[in-house]
Amino acid sequence: MRIEIDVCVANDSDAHEWLDRILHKISDGWHLWDTTRESDPYAFESTTWVTQGRGEGDNIRELLRKSVERDAWDSGLHNRRIRVTTRPANEDELCPEDAARFAEMPLWILVENRFSDGPFVKRIVEEFDRPLFRLWDQPGEPIKIDGVGGGGQMPEMLQDRIDATPCRPRLVAITDSDKKYPSDRESKAARKLRGECAEHQVPCWVLAKRAAENYLPQILLEAWKPNYGGYAQLIGAWNRLSESQKDFYNMKKGLPENRDDSKNWLFEEVSEADCKILTKGFGRNIYECWECSETNVKSQLRTRSQGDLERGIDLIRKEV
Repeated sequence: MRIEIDVCVANDSDAHEWLDRILHKISDGWHLWDTTRESDPYAFESTTWVTQGRGEGDNIRELLRKSVERDAWDSGLHNRRIRVTTRPANEDELCPEDAARFAEMPLWILVENRFSDGPFVKRIVEEFDRPLFRLWDQPGEPIKIDGVGGGGQMPEMLQDRIDATPCRPRLVAITDSDKKYPSDRESKAARKLRGECAEHQVPCWVLAKRAAENYLPQILLEAWKPNYGGYAQLIGAWNRLSESQKDFYNMKKGLPENRDDSKNWLFEEVSEADCKILTKGFGRNIYECWECSETNVKSQLRTRSQGDLERGIDLIRKEV
């Protein structure tokens, strides 16, 4: 986050402990000290926070110098802003204690299953936004991914996060659409989550494709080495699908064994031979593809994305 601190707070001895805790998270790289709205940011050097001799003075001066220099030329990675003040009156204005506790909370990315969806989120960020990806490596886990109960449990988990914070939480919710064709409605669970997020002003990314695995590019599918036969034939049949068919093919479970084009009209032009192969699906461990250490993935991923992955990353960035 970009954290603004009122100079008057820095002269309040009761606030010093909380400001120190905020400063430690800034030092760890979680947040930035934002001085752009101060007419004289160097006024902090004469505040009791700096001068009372608690041993933090030199560290505060150094961070202040860096913040002023940075603000002169670069907006940086961080976008979410809070202001630390003795008299909070507006959204994202917090008293020193609330601000410190909030600054110590990670940015939560809420997904249906952190074990399968977590690698998806981290890989797309690694490929498309290296500064954001490097934030994961800062001390103390400034970004955490959570979720094990599926899409139906996400509104409850969302409410738990909301109840645990003194203001709008730093949270992004990501869920599959479960759509079976382009004009299909999002699943009931996805619609419910979107509504809950809108009510609480929490960013919500409902995937445009059926599920996270529908964004996998060919290069990662080919790099994966699952423990079953016929995998090369499965990739071949998948590769002969149109882009739209790839977007809504059930990658885990495959096509129904009993072909009924009235229910699966998107796949009615797929040959009988390919349909038979595609009934197998890639299995529930397909998420392992996201962890394959192939290079030159970005261009294929961008083609599969059709702009949706970039949109999702922008939602995460707004809360950093």
